Amino acid sequence: MSDSPMPTHLSPQPSGARTMTVDGKRILCIADARGNLSQLNALARDADAQFIIHTGDFGFYDGSSLSRISDRTLKHLVQYSTLIPPHVRTRLNSSPVEQIRSTIEQSPQTLLSEFPAYLSGEQKLDIPVYTVWGACEDVAIIERFRSGEYKIHNLFLLDEATSHLLDIGGVSLRLFGLGGAVVQHKLFDNGEGTDTIAGGLGTMWTTALQIGELVETAQRVYACSETRILVTHASPGREGLLAQLALVLRADFTISAGLHFRYGISYNEFACQPDQEHYRERLIQSQQGFLQLWDAIKEQVENYVDERQTVLLQNALMVVNRLPPSLQQDSAGQLELSSSSSSSGPDRDEQAFKNMWNFNLPDAAFGWVVLDVNHGRVSAETRSQGFNFSYRRSSAHMTIASPLFNLGSTSPGPTEKPNQYRQSEWEDPPTAASQTDDEWKGEIKEDGNVGYTSGGYGSNYSHKNTKRSSVPDLVPKQQRSLYVAYVGGLSNTTVTESEIRTLFGRDTVTAVKFPVDQTTQLPKAHCYVDFAHSVALENALAMNGKLFKDNRLVINRPTSQFGDGRGRGRGRGRNSYRASPRMSDNRMSDSSHRNRESDM
Repeated sequence: MSDSPMPTHLSPQPSGARTMTVDGKRILCIADARGNLSQLNALARDADAQFIIHTGDFGFYDGSSLSRISDRTLKHLVQYSTLIPPHVRTRLNSSPVEQIRSTIEQSPQTLLSEFPAYLSGEQKLDIPVYTVWGACEDVAIIERFRSGEYKIHNLFLLDEATSHLLDIGGVSLRLFGLGGAVVQHKLFDNGEGTDTIAGGLGTMWTTALQIGELVETAQRVYACSETRILVTHASPGREGLLAQLALVLRADFTISAGLHFRYGISYNEFACQPDQEHYRERLIQSQQGFLQLWDAIKEQVENYVDERQTVLLQNALMVVNRLPPSLQQDSAGQLELSSSSSSSGPDRDEQAFKNMWNFNLPDAAFGWVVLDVNHGRVSAETRSQGFNFSYRRSSAHMTIASPLFNLGSTSPGPTEKPNQYRQSEWEDPPTAASQTDDEWKGEIKEDGNVGYTSGGYGSNYSHKNTKRSSVPDLVPKQQRSLYVAYVGGLSNTTVTESEIRTLFGRDTVTAVKFPVDQTTQLPKAHCYVDFAHSVALENALAMNGKLFKDNRLVINRPTSQFGDGRGRGRGRGRNSYRASPRMSDNRMSDSSHRNRESDM
């Protein structure tokens, strides 16, 4: 039997469901390819998989999408795309949106999405891929794909109107999908979309009508012999509405993304909740949020929807009304507006509470889950690259090596939030010459990555040592520079490292460091320039007050006691590194700058 079987029959015909009958196979479950579609084939080979389930942010953009993407969404795509080289991303992150659009449009390299190459047949998917749409997609592309105008071999869209049945290894797997972000106030807003899907400005979200149609599709194809998988972009662990939907669909598994952890999560509610009552309380909170919205717009919606949409809306209300039975068997939380009631009794909800399993995936660059289906069993393998913890050993080594080190005199370095992206996450580990003043902690000589080699890069913690104390030995002498200038007044963020090097002379500049604001992840309004010798430094200092690209430069010696330009703090922990103050006219004398700096 081939690794990429073709559909053998429709089951049943009215639902649009496709059935594939094959021997035991491995299903690769991944998330957030973000347009890097060639990564799908590579990961499938690494995992020895014959099918892929993808949970959204697939990269449904083509050449016409760029003009429809909002500025905010475009910046998000640039910051987290694995298609954009790190040095290009660094430049784009500090560029105006118009320049970002121009760069993406004119670049000979694909920077937004590889989707057009697969659409034209220039590139191909090696195995069947089943995907929902994510939060960052173009609704116009989704609609063309759903209508059949756009087709890609081996790519199947999991939506509310279609299910797919895979007959694998003695198990009939029924796939359902719900794409988009779950945003309460947009559940009745279609945006620029038509029919049941909604989106606009390069983003997608879930609607109540979409949920209602998915319930109808699931009811139409129900068979007790099937194992049901609900694929969503948002996590049922975070969105109670999706957990309620899983109950209504009688799902055995949910597979989702949207949290961007570095490790995959595998859990069921029975393992996480002390009892079913706590699970019920969480769903009641979700229900109440929906109810508040419904009370505000009920009259407007009921006057607007047609007969078909009324049925779908009642299905959605049934989902919101679906709560596991209370231990006290009360009737709290029921939506009086719902005319539908659950046909499932308490026993079925109890079974779902104990047996339904949930997988939340890391992004494709960082890990995956493989479902191995064979001999009637569905086993799971979870793999992830994880975090880089080598900084702990390095910090410990530096503590022992320094005889003057005082445990009470240092404060811990900044702690990375493991569930959030940073600008540097997709970039190579920073070197000594490229680290910012907020990040400079000394040289790390060991890689220390935790995880496997076939996934993504993972966070590099090797530069996250403890904050520098006043002991010079904490920073190796060979890494310090005696000839450093502070260059401030860079309110125009289009100034690049290359332009700074050209300004002062490329032959004399050895390094340029732009500190990054930890809140905005954008370059601060100053930089530090290392020079090869004292003459070059004096020449640079003589340029103080020079007008450069509409910036009145403030150039002087940094006040760091190390004289290396990598820190201006005076032992005040995390607040000792700050952006240079700006005047309204971008002018500041040497003395005023030093006075303000000494107050930090």
